[in-house]
Amino acid sequence: MFYNGWTHDHYVSNVFAFSPEGLIIACALNAPGCMHDSQIEEWGNVYAKLERFHQSTGGQVVVDTAFSTGTYDFLLKSGEDVALPTAIGREVTALRQSAEWGMRALQAAFPRLKDRLKYEERGERKCILLSIVLLFNLRTRLVGLIQILSTFYSSSIGRTANELFCN
Repeated sequence: MFYNGWTHDHYVSNVFAFSPEGLIIACALNAPGCMHDSQIEEWGNVYAKLERFHQSTGGQVVVDTAFSTGTYDFLLKSGEDVALPTAIGREVTALRQSAEWGMRALQAAFPRLKDRLKYEERGERKCILLSIVLLFNLRTRLVGLIQILSTFYSSSIGRTANELFCN
């Protein structure tokens, strides 16, 4: 998911990838001057992180249309690219909606993200953003409210996210 902001007349972008559990599994933070998702991905090696996730879990990754799928067979741009079981397929209205919910959850937990962060000289902004990512994952694990699972998969009680989303 792509989140960007103008900070002290300096364009800074971030890319976040959310797991079905709502955790941030990969991110590129504080990419200076990048205005396109694929440029940010290259800067932060997000595809490499997602490929390791795919190899360990067998899960697919849904990406925004701005991302290039390239030679990565685990990247999906739409629900038509994957065969879901009928019961699950009926409940999925838009696969990318889960990333939007992840971003809204991140912004709701840390509303000051919408404020300008001061221009950095020694990497302070990246430190703040990394702390936010770690705190967001801690909050997600402790609270246990997962909008992605509760909305898309109402029949998923007793099943783990990996059972639902991974091969």
